[in-house]
Amino acid sequence: MSKAGLRLSTAAMCLCTSLFAFAPSRAAASTQFESSGTLPGGGTYVVSSDPLAATAAIELWFRAPSAGSNNAYPGIARLALAALAASSPPHGTSLAQLVNRMGGSLSLTVYPDIAMVGVSVPFWDATQALRALTSAYFAPAISSEGLKSALRDCAIAAAQGRFDSDRVMQDALFSELFAAGPAHVAPIPDSASAFARIPEDQVRAFAARAFRQGNAVLSIAGAAGTQLLADVRGAAASSSADPPYDSPLSNAPGSMDRSGALQGFGLAWAGAPISDQKAATALDFIADYLFDSDHGTFAKAVQAARPDAFVSGQFITLHNPGVLLVVVSGANTPELRAQLSDAVAATKKPMDEKTFTAARSAFRYHLLSQTQTPMSRADNLGWYAAEGNAAYAPGAGSGEYLNAVEALDPGYVAQTARTYLQRPAAVQLISTGQKGTAT
Repeated sequence: MSKAGLRLSTAAMCLCTSLFAFAPSRAAASTQFESSGTLPGGGTYVVSSDPLAATAAIELWFRAPSAGSNNAYPGIARLALAALAASSPPHGTSLAQLVNRMGGSLSLTVYPDIAMVGVSVPFWDATQALRALTSAYFAPAISSEGLKSALRDCAIAAAQGRFDSDRVMQDALFSELFAAGPAHVAPIPDSASAFARIPEDQVRAFAARAFRQGNAVLSIAGAAGTQLLADVRGAAASSSADPPYDSPLSNAPGSMDRSGALQGFGLAWAGAPISDQKAATALDFIADYLFDSDHGTFAKAVQAARPDAFVSGQFITLHNPGVLLVVVSGANTPELRAQLSDAVAATKKPMDEKTFTAARSAFRYHLLSQTQTPMSRADNLGWYAAEGNAAYAPGAGSGEYLNAVEALDPGYVAQTARTYLQRPAAVQLISTGQKGTAT
């Protein structure tokens, strides 16, 4: 699956946020993958070491519903992540300040079911960064000043989100596709007041419950090996990891309108779970074949006919179920809905061998090309481990993902499309002054 997450330097104390659909990059199996296992104090780790890299990416992934238990506090995961990053220990330096001094970057990313905090630093700072990261989150202590800083940061994220049409669309599609659970609620509320309404004691309780070491996946890539694990600063042995937070599907996903900065529409289909590796890979292949910005057949057709329109789509590999999602942005784009339906329908018939071979070669190339940085490899390893199938991670040494690609054939891909690409959830984005209804 592709990742388009935003990552900003902490120089301005601007902690990045991304959407659920901005999931980690696909990657090919790599000999750089070294090992995985259990940390002494609880939790698991995955390491992909590259001695030639100049930087190290170190990430903590937690199974944590973005709105808390029972979806009572939308945005609590984002607020808790930011508050811990901004909180300084007594007579110490906050994680955000430390990473800034190193010249590195700090990332906070929330999905409906998962929260991630990560740092990317020069290789010589990897040990200090890991100590600070694990100290901040494995023994969470939120200061009053840290919480105030986090509220300001979250208010900015909420304001920016209202002008991000893709984010508005993706949140709406998931709320329509899923009837309840974490995926039914936008990970980032659209107003600062939503964050301000979260009680301080609930933020602290959430951090202690969700960010415990036993619930963590530590993902490391780049210029750092397994010897770095000795520098994990955790608490005493903690409880085991939470089970994956799945969300029930709507019985009959329908259509809805949402207001936004631009016009557009989006569709989302429930797909295969991460445990069904071959079907999930087939849906990832279909998304690449149709929606890749460089060579996707539907994306290229839209670009040729409508240079003002933009297509983005991907298969999001989740514990259960995955989601195939596509968003088309631009003025008067609803007229492209029929063209998209035809393109999806065409995948339900087997491709000719020549077309399939070329498409699979392009897909394989994208898998290889999208794992060039330590950060992208750490994203892959952490995401797939947190979703419950670490061996299937595209960058894992098992090579299971590439094996699944090689096992695809035109008949199986068409069968998978017929199985999953039936009635989608649909959203029409309506800009100011436009009226209409998705059909």
